[in-house]
Amino acid sequence: MIDKGVQMMDAGMRLFETEKPFGTVVGGIKNEMSKYGKVLRAKDMEGIELPEASAGCDLFLDRSTKYKAKYISCVIEDAGEVGTTSDGEQIRRYAASLKEGNKNTNTGIYVHLALVIIWAMLGWFVSNGSGWITTLFAFIGIFGAWRMLRPSKDNAQVVSQLLDSFENAK
Repeated sequence: MIDKGVQMMDAGMRLFETEKPFGTVVGGIKNEMSKYGKVLRAKDMEGIELPEASAGCDLFLDRSTKYKAKYISCVIEDAGEVGTTSDGEQIRRYAASLKEGNKNTNTGIYVHLALVIIWAMLGWFVSNGSGWITTLFAFIGIFGAWRMLRPSKDNAQVVSQLLDSFENAK
């Protein structure tokens, strides 16, 4: 299930040139994106509500886990002819634009909240009510929850890897 409340932001764009037709280019990009999760084509997205900023995308990558909803959308555009090969085939320029977004799921929020409470209670029982030990354990729990609830950085790394692979593709 795709969470349409995820805020999608521009993540980058790459121009590349190839003699391959548009359909082959879309298939190649889909193949590259499928290394990171489930990819939906435009025809697969009919009847599925996507995040608002992803409307009209050609490919949609779902990398979600139980704790985080992580998405990357891709729009591929033909940017025109740039020349011909020695065999007389047209060389075309394409632009691949990516947007990425991630959000904590309700499950993730509840699990992390439970961890903070468990750490605070553990500190209470270990310290037998001593204030500074309880506070220390509570801070450990809060720091752990903050680390888990902050936005995912691996989505940005995947976007960078995808953009590099688009540029290097022929």
